[in-house]
Amino acid sequence: MFGFVGYQLWGTGIQTARAQDHLKSEFKDQLTTAGVTVDTLGPATTTTVSVPDTTPSSTPDSAPDTSVPETSVADPTTTVVAPVQQIYGNVNPGDSLGEIKIPTIGLDFYVVAGVSKQNLNDGVGHFPNTPLPGQLGNSALAGHRTSHLAPFGDLDLLKPGDEVQIFTRIGGAYSYIVTDSVVVDPSDYYVVTDSDPTKATLTLITCTPKLSSKQRLVVHATLDTTRGSPVGEALIYYGQDGQTFDTTLPDEGTDATTPGLGTPSLGTPGTATPGTATAETGISTPGNTLESTPAVAATTPDSTATSVNPADEFTDDAFSQGWFDDGAAWPHVIGWALAFAVVWYGAYRLAKRFRKTWLGFAVGIVPFVVVLYFLYENVNRLLPAAI
Repeated sequence: MFGFVGYQLWGTGIQTARAQDHLKSEFKDQLTTAGVTVDTLGPATTTTVSVPDTTPSSTPDSAPDTSVPETSVADPTTTVVAPVQQIYGNVNPGDSLGEIKIPTIGLDFYVVAGVSKQNLNDGVGHFPNTPLPGQLGNSALAGHRTSHLAPFGDLDLLKPGDEVQIFTRIGGAYSYIVTDSVVVDPSDYYVVTDSDPTKATLTLITCTPKLSSKQRLVVHATLDTTRGSPVGEALIYYGQDGQTFDTTLPDEGTDATTPGLGTPSLGTPGTATPGTATAETGISTPGNTLESTPAVAATTPDSTATSVNPADEFTDDAFSQGWFDDGAAWPHVIGWALAFAVVWYGAYRLAKRFRKTWLGFAVGIVPFVVVLYFLYENVNRLLPAAI
């Protein structure tokens, strides 16, 4: 058991380091194939996260002031800009999407498409039912807190005003400014699905407290549109089949509904989220390619369209995985357990035959550790997704 704890804390980093090397190589190859280089971020500006003051001025002891109310200059991170179309081509779960850097906590990790257990073991995962970083809407990323090199291990140290840098595989460079952080339950999926289609935001999700998956630590950030690349349209939702989803979320014991795509949640009614086409934006779910599509009338709760349960579309989700969800791990666990027993018994018999305990240890230690590592790796597949 102590060995398994050690594997969780340090051994898991071996496969993650290997996966990160692969994602880094893939990221560079993607840039080369596209014939682009990563944009640079412009000079940092003084960024605040306060809400603009729209309170009209008044003159004491006089007639009501009829002048135009004074309004503070909007924060650059909340400026509404015209989005551009971004061409990503085919994106499949497990593909490299880009790189995330958070200078204040020394984070530099590559982002992988998807948030299954395997995806999160490889790097920082991107929720496929959210826009990609650098696009309008709420882009959501998840990462491990204690295992697999713990990319989000120090996420709790972030404070409002800190910068999160994102570099995409099509050459985009984006600067997000942290606005706040909250702690929610694992079932509070609204932190992923809630989205303002006119604003580019970023949500970072990990487990809390450390060494536990009891709750989720969620950090919110907003795009600083004065730096980096132009913001893109939210047109890519890989892992889907291009269906149009109605606006009614699956029943979770409440009557709360919210437009868009997500898992049963307590989402805010009326909040627009990725996955619903609107007449105003013409944004739809074209599948794996970024191509403009004609505007489609927005669906409504009483729409006659066939209701699709989004939870059925995203069963391979770290939020929903629990004990023994990966049934395919059982044959591997049993096989490596038997191999472990054979190694132990062989070393024991060798030591007993020659009446030299040290000989059994000397011969058996290397295969013992190797087999034990792979046994731990497969037992780990049966545990809940501890992100």
